[in-house]
Amino acid sequence: MKNHVTLEASNITRRYKSSGRGVTGVSLAVGRSEIVGLVGPNGSGKSTLLRVLSTAIEPDSGTFRVGGADGVKEKRKVRARLGLMLDRPTHYDDLSGRANAYLFARSYGMDEEKADRALAELFDYFDLTPYADDRVKTYSYGMGKKLALIEAIAHGPELLLLDEPSLGLDYTSQLAYQRKVRQLAAEGVAVLLASNQVDEVETLCDRVVFLHRGRVLSVGTPEELVSSLEGVKRIVATLRNPVDYGPVANVAGVERVAPEGRDLVVHCEDRPNVVADVVAGIVAAGGEIADLAVRRPSLADVYLELTGEALRDED
Repeated sequence: MKNHVTLEASNITRRYKSSGRGVTGVSLAVGRSEIVGLVGPNGSGKSTLLRVLSTAIEPDSGTFRVGGADGVKEKRKVRARLGLMLDRPTHYDDLSGRANAYLFARSYGMDEEKADRALAELFDYFDLTPYADDRVKTYSYGMGKKLALIEAIAHGPELLLLDEPSLGLDYTSQLAYQRKVRQLAAEGVAVLLASNQVDEVETLCDRVVFLHRGRVLSVGTPEELVSSLEGVKRIVATLRNPVDYGPVANVAGVERVAPEGRDLVVHCEDRPNVVADVVAGIVAAGGEIADLAVRRPSLADVYLELTGEALRDED
């Protein structure tokens, strides 16, 4: 753990009666200058946990503290120390981007001059200056995401909560966002990042927390988790048609098979001729292969190996 703990959550439970989904007994900590990735498929509890930690909803049980402030009893103190970016940000559509961000900055207690200076720098950094005075309803989804990130960081939070922050961003904007997150962490900000973009998580995060059906499944550095699959080959076949992949699962050395959208992901022993045997199994099942790749294992493969479930149902 780097320096002191900024976020400490213990046995957080929050379930929704209508669906039974949520989180159960989740404990985690994020230290100052640390970036922690929260990884799990839809329904695993990532967004619910972030909503609890942002004080938007109360936990059914458990406790959490942000910078020493109690998240249940001292909500105002906690909120003042947070920056929050949601997967689907909401704005005042008839106001300009600058006006929206200014409202956020002032609500966090920034004085007028400081808010103007910070926002000018951030709008310029994220290439939104030419559109700062346009109404938000004219913004693209990606522009709205960048505006939400500006709103989350302008006031200088101690803890930054990010829910799928790179989703919808173009490549250049993703690079800018990642640089900014690294910069904030270097300056002492603690970051909790919920994302299933495994390349992003492996690149950015110091540690990864796997959530599975509302519970913490495993915790470790990206290197530790991926190295647990040493000796395993990852074959990704993009199919033109869905198939019953039973014949592939029966190929000697195949450990696990799972569909991810049009892709069939196969984990198998790293032995001679295994790729040819897997291809033969797909063809025997009636599959027509549009593309085939043999890749190094990723965090998505670790999750699949641990649970038998894919992180994403589709591309």
